[in-house]
Amino acid sequence: MRNKHLLKLTFACSLFLAAPAAFATGVYSGFINSDKEGLKPFARDLGGLLGSGLNQTARPLGFSGFDIGVRAVVQMKPSRGNTALHQTRPFGLGFIQAELGMPYRIDGFVRAASYEGLSVAGGGLRYGLWNVSDQKNYINAMIVLAGNMAANKYFYAVHFNTSVVCSVNRPVFSPYVGAGFDSTRLEAQTYTGTLGDTVRVFEMRYSAGVRAKLRLGYLAVGATYTHDRTLLNASTGIRF
Repeated sequence: MRNKHLLKLTFACSLFLAAPAAFATGVYSGFINSDKEGLKPFARDLGGLLGSGLNQTARPLGFSGFDIGVRAVVQMKPSRGNTALHQTRPFGLGFIQAELGMPYRIDGFVRAASYEGLSVAGGGLRYGLWNVSDQKNYINAMIVLAGNMAANKYFYAVHFNTSVVCSVNRPVFSPYVGAGFDSTRLEAQTYTGTLGDTVRVFEMRYSAGVRAKLRLGYLAVGATYTHDRTLLNASTGIRF
């Protein structure tokens, strides 16, 4: 019974965080009004969305392990100077993410999103820094390397990130923390004064949250701090 209630809460939280992204109309159409000074703030906000919510545990899946779920990330308001999204609050992204456990404490994953004219595809690898254990209060740690490509008729972006994540084994609720950086290259595709302009941004990212274990799945919520903005994350899925 407790697992059923947690599962309902999982979907409720994910829908709550994904709602701004799903129901915002023309959220990226404002990019045509962006000036050159607004490209870097926009790239910071986009890179933060692409790099957040990748992990909710530092425990590798193990060989032949599998995880499939949804990820949602929301930023409450755009960065100062982001003229493309200055009237959009909040805004976010929602992903479908699939992960596969491989030998030597390595996990591989792919992710994708498509809505509001923005298509995102990405993936990466995770590596457990030491032997895995499910012992109570044991600390697992891993390095995450990931990349994403985001395409819209107004812009194109390539994003890379790396993180170190730690989590603590607990019977039901397991906390996690992480730190890393996002590197984003954005090229304007609009027929305005920004056409062909390219910017690159590099930002540190810090995250923390908690994951609730279900019988075959999980619910995770957390927060990320990057480029002077706080983002909220939620995820749910099946893991075995």
